[in-house]
Amino acid sequence: MKLSRLLLLAALSALAAVAPPSRAADAYPAYPIHIVVPYQAGGSTDIVVRKFAELAAPRLGQSIVIENRGGAGATLGARAIKTGRPDGYMLAILPSPVFRMPHIQDMGYDPVHDFTYIMMLSGYTLGVAVPADSPFKTWADFIGYAKAHPNEITYGTASVGSASNVMMEDIAARNGVTWRHIPYKGESDVLTAVMGKQVAAYAGSTTVQPLVQAGKMRMLVTWGEHRSAQYPDTPTLKELDGTPPANAPFGIAGPKGMPADVVARLHDTFRQVAESDAFRQVLTQYGQELVYMNGKDYADYAARQYALEADIVRKLGLAANK
Repeated sequence: MKLSRLLLLAALSALAAVAPPSRAADAYPAYPIHIVVPYQAGGSTDIVVRKFAELAAPRLGQSIVIENRGGAGATLGARAIKTGRPDGYMLAILPSPVFRMPHIQDMGYDPVHDFTYIMMLSGYTLGVAVPADSPFKTWADFIGYAKAHPNEITYGTASVGSASNVMMEDIAARNGVTWRHIPYKGESDVLTAVMGKQVAAYAGSTTVQPLVQAGKMRMLVTWGEHRSAQYPDTPTLKELDGTPPANAPFGIAGPKGMPADVVARLHDTFRQVAESDAFRQVLTQYGQELVYMNGKDYADYAARQYALEADIVRKLGLAANK
């Protein structure tokens, strides 16, 4: 009898060891999910993603932990999921530099093949701001001074190869001017530098909004299709000179090889949250707009964008920054 029981227990243990992985997926998520935000805490991306996580957590039945990893050209989220387990518990925000930086230097990942794309989420209101006491009262002042004083104006962004860095260099090329880019680890650092007169201008997202509302900074221009509801008196670059708009969309991805049912659970939940009135209010408050794509469309976008970025890097000479 004793031997029979031992044999039975051994058989049951063997069956448990080879149980289909779908049983574990059925219970997903069983513990907290982590989302890496590749910027410092306090920036517009961080704030919006935190609000998004707060709305998504009750629907998933687990908390969502935000990990801030600023630096490395906003690619630390991509690098985290490149080496992460594909079980749905480590995700990352992928901003536009993820597709650009591999053309500037070896980042250790392939954005076309190394990730599971879950959902495109949002795009920024981007633009240029200066301190309230700056001599630049308008965008024409800014460009005029740059033309008369080559390479004298400095501007700060959250990273080398960021959407703001690319847009500023594109603007310089279109206007025949030169200026100097000073990269930082996050938008909060850029704003501190601008207010401390270490750089002349801020190029970035609506992290600057509280300083503008407080009368400490002034928006010179925004880069959207239409004027921002936050800055209705600030012209867009498109209306001033026809420059195409830019909003640098970002989304959520995980490691390559995530189970299809886990991806579907995340996508469906995230889409419900993204399209909710509560999250739309968050986007409006922080100067962003919903830019939804499902996982397949997002993966297709990633492939196209990665190819496009090679031309942008070559055209603007960004590879010299590596």
